[in-house]
Amino acid sequence: MGTNEELKVATPFNHKVHGGTQNPAPDQWVPFEWEEPRLGKQVQGEIAVIRTHGTSGTLMAGFWRTGPTSPGGAKDGSHTVVYSAPLGDETACVIEGSATLTVNSTGQKFHIAPGSIVSSPKNLEVTWEINGPYFKKYWCIFNGTQATAAPPGELLVTNMNDNPADWEAYHFVEPKEGPQVAGELFFIRPSGSTGTMMSGIWRSGKGIPGTNVDGKGALITPYTGVLGDETILLLEGEVDVVETLTGKQHHFRAGDVIGLSSGMHITWTSRGPFSKKLWVITRDQLPVG
Repeated sequence: MGTNEELKVATPFNHKVHGGTQNPAPDQWVPFEWEEPRLGKQVQGEIAVIRTHGTSGTLMAGFWRTGPTSPGGAKDGSHTVVYSAPLGDETACVIEGSATLTVNSTGQKFHIAPGSIVSSPKNLEVTWEINGPYFKKYWCIFNGTQATAAPPGELLVTNMNDNPADWEAYHFVEPKEGPQVAGELFFIRPSGSTGTMMSGIWRSGKGIPGTNVDGKGALITPYTGVLGDETILLLEGEVDVVETLTGKQHHFRAGDVIGLSSGMHITWTSRGPFSKKLWVITRDQLPVG
């Protein structure tokens, strides 16, 4: 291993494995404040930020919650929030509670509960009518500098347990190790409002494709995030991440948030028999071609 100075040069400041549980310490929660274009400054609920940055664009992830004592919430824990995702496209997953979402421009309504995945395009105003007594969601927000040609304009609600007929084996090419196959996936969102933003569900385990999968369903793969930063809500199973340069080890369980940095080489191990994740890949650059 090189000297500390060599490591400092080899590891950009924004190359980091981010991680945290869905139950952050009390001192990690702060009031959620933002500027809503039509309504001005808002203070609604509380957030705990797990991922503070990526290697490009503005990338953040964490949890938001509300209840009887949260800013803006009612005494019974219900809460009405008008939110237009002005900070960037948001991918969210309901952890606890339920709500009705109304797209203000069309009146279209969606009912969400634990497991619901909400893809909110930037600048689409939605009214969240949250039922008491408590509500919690995972969120990932990304905003790049380059607008896409056909940005999404509709609220999309799916579920972590959706199971399409055809899953796609995940093929990718690692710069050092060459072609890899690691599990299978399907897309929820193929693009966002700015830069590159994709999301979907991925799984691995017994009987699922992989270059290196053992009899117990454990999958091991090298990974450098060639498509962009990856932000993950682990839905099922356990995962080990080892940083190649430093040897630092991370262990994650279902419910945890994981942030991988594009260009940072790691070894990803999904323990058998199965693992599943909600992934968001982002990059402040439009796809070529």
